[in-house]
Amino acid sequence: MQLPEFKITPHFILKLLKYTIPLFAPILAIVLLWHLFPLRENQLNRKPSTVIFDSDGRILRAYTAPDDAWRFHTPLNEISPLMLKMVLSYEDQWFHWHPGINPVSIIRAVWLNYRAGEIVSGGSTITMQIARMIEPKERSLLSKIKESFRAIQLEFSYSKAELLEIYLNLAPYGGNIEGVGAAAYLYFGKMPGSLSVGEIALLAALPNSPTQLRPDMHTAAARKARLKVLKRLYKMGVISKTQFEDAASEPVPKSRQPIPFDAPHLADYLHQRYAGDSQLHSTIDYKIQKTSESLLQTHIFELKSRGITNGAIVVIENSTRELRALAGSADFFNATHSGQVNGATAPRSPGSALKPFVYALALDQGMISPKSMLEDVPVDYSGYLPENYDDKYHGVVSAEDALRLSLNVPAINLTAMLKEKSLYSLLKSADFSTLNKPREFYGLPIILGACEVTLLELTNLYSSLANGGRFRQVRLVNGMPAQPDKALFSEPTAFIITEILSEVTRPDMPVCWEFSLNLPKVSWKTGTSYGHKDAWSIGYNPEFTIGVWIGNFSGEGAPGLVGAEAAAPLLFELFNALGTGKTSQWFEMPDGIDVRQVCATSGMPATALCPVTCEEMYIPGVSPQQPCTVHQKFIIDDATGYRLCPHCRQNRRWHEEVFELWSPKLATWMLRNGYPIKQIPAHFPKCTSLMGGKGPVIRSPSENCDYVLRDGIHPKYQKILLDAAVTNDIEKIYWFVDGNLICVCSPGEKAFYTPAPGKHNLVCMDEWGRSTKIVLNIR
Repeated sequence: MQLPEFKITPHFILKLLKYTIPLFAPILAIVLLWHLFPLRENQLNRKPSTVIFDSDGRILRAYTAPDDAWRFHTPLNEISPLMLKMVLSYEDQWFHWHPGINPVSIIRAVWLNYRAGEIVSGGSTITMQIARMIEPKERSLLSKIKESFRAIQLEFSYSKAELLEIYLNLAPYGGNIEGVGAAAYLYFGKMPGSLSVGEIALLAALPNSPTQLRPDMHTAAARKARLKVLKRLYKMGVISKTQFEDAASEPVPKSRQPIPFDAPHLADYLHQRYAGDSQLHSTIDYKIQKTSESLLQTHIFELKSRGITNGAIVVIENSTRELRALAGSADFFNATHSGQVNGATAPRSPGSALKPFVYALALDQGMISPKSMLEDVPVDYSGYLPENYDDKYHGVVSAEDALRLSLNVPAINLTAMLKEKSLYSLLKSADFSTLNKPREFYGLPIILGACEVTLLELTNLYSSLANGGRFRQVRLVNGMPAQPDKALFSEPTAFIITEILSEVTRPDMPVCWEFSLNLPKVSWKTGTSYGHKDAWSIGYNPEFTIGVWIGNFSGEGAPGLVGAEAAAPLLFELFNALGTGKTSQWFEMPDGIDVRQVCATSGMPATALCPVTCEEMYIPGVSPQQPCTVHQKFIIDDATGYRLCPHCRQNRRWHEEVFELWSPKLATWMLRNGYPIKQIPAHFPKCTSLMGGKGPVIRSPSENCDYVLRDGIHPKYQKILLDAAVTNDIEKIYWFVDGNLICVCSPGEKAFYTPAPGKHNLVCMDEWGRSTKIVLNIR
């Protein structure tokens, strides 16, 4: 059979269009409308409130969303399954089966509205309610059509679970409360997963008329609406009779629950630092936080009569580097004393609180060991003349005692000796945010507090000592990636510093704790800034590192603002309150430390000439190894008592004696200040040999420094001090200007020179003929 020839004619095309256009027109219309009126998805993801939690999930503080709404984003898995079941049963039984609109519900709503003569039911599905939430409109037929279109868009764009979560987070619950998370907390003080049947029923009813059913304003109406929900759910078999009766008898809240206002400084700090995060689970331990706040408030109350009005506390757990407490002031609401300033993050001068880290750097670089003797005498660094806190000098002092006594001059000298691996570079490695100037800006006084630090960053740096010298950023929020460790010091160095700082016989021991039986076992250091404006005390044991700052946010100083008096007592009290002060556990001595005998006078490895020795911990291969140079053997002439050299002792009777030979600077200072120092006998005057060695150290005038004569002032009032340091085997020194002898004096005696304009050669020579020359420029 032959098929007829098929031809596409205009008639055929018209007929085809006639029958297909009606079929595809709705689809084409929907596609066109979809593109002309895209879904406003930004309204589905409204910015939530920020909620700050402690380490156990307790709310510390919450902040309204940018539009001043309370909106706690709550994932579906954190909402009670019973609540999900009750909401679906009451609002939209066919939610999981309809495509966004439910024709049966719409027809029923039309019939009910017709019979009532007014709108009593909308027939809206949960998806249609979402559409109305993102684009609120007055109720009308046109609005219903638009909602239906948006509901279809939503159903095609999101899963059913996502839509249910969106609904429960956008639904209005009265006033500025949106979402079941905020409603559960503000009405019942609970999270959505912990609600009772009656509470769930009330929240299920509220979105239908959130203003009229607000329980804090319309309690009776809210109770009636809840009962309506409970009856329907009971009839549907969602809840049992017992559940119905118990829920119906539950009280309806008559007011909102207050939002907690705990750890306000910490909460504000996290809210600003992690802006945009809706839930911040901090590492704060609620009990430690409250204990810190209470002790700080009591302590400041006791200090107010002395002109001291504020303080701050930081507690860090060493094993995790987690922040366990942060109290930024004694009273957040005290406007008179700027209570809302966060003293834990405010930049302040640390005083002497940085000194342990200079000693740690010097230990690590092999410059000192604990018993090494350091000079504590007046020193001049190009016009910078550092002094100790008590304006006294000790001449020579061991490194451990210099740190324990918190002496300024030895710390300055060590700082000057550090080169590339300096205190400044250490603080930069420890991520100190306050050092925003180059190293030269701070200079040597940085060790005495000529910089700014924050209590939080300084306490965290001390925590590195408790962790064997390893530094890591303090952890503020759980869930954030941990930062890698970096070694600031060796483990042996950290242990040695820890042992020195744990000594209790020291001037910064608080008087009130000096004879206490409850003195905690901690390593600690205090600091007092210039002008008595800041008092610090930072301490640590194996479990915690605690930092305390005491002062006035106005910057006003007070005589009582001394670290040992104002801050240290609170530090010890807090360690005891946390129950870690009397722990028997202490740091174990790490590998890499040994014990050796050193000279008790010089602190250097002992020789057979050293009369008294003592033990010190040291780091083999790192600590200084040079044997004692202070105790030296000299040959003394039996007849005259002069010192003999190998050349002049020939054919003379002599014996050997051991003397202490100190550096020129120390020997001169000791002589001038009456320290008992055995003078080494002068060299045999008839000896014709020349002695080697270095000449005197000219201390004044300064080299490479121009001196300007002032007009109108008599020359006798513009004399220049001539001062030189020599060893204690020298009895006379000679001063020459341009080859002319101008003065002969003893090492402890000061001389003066009346200057004349011009460039002059100044020479200082000792009795052995050893000399030092500088150029003196007088203008």
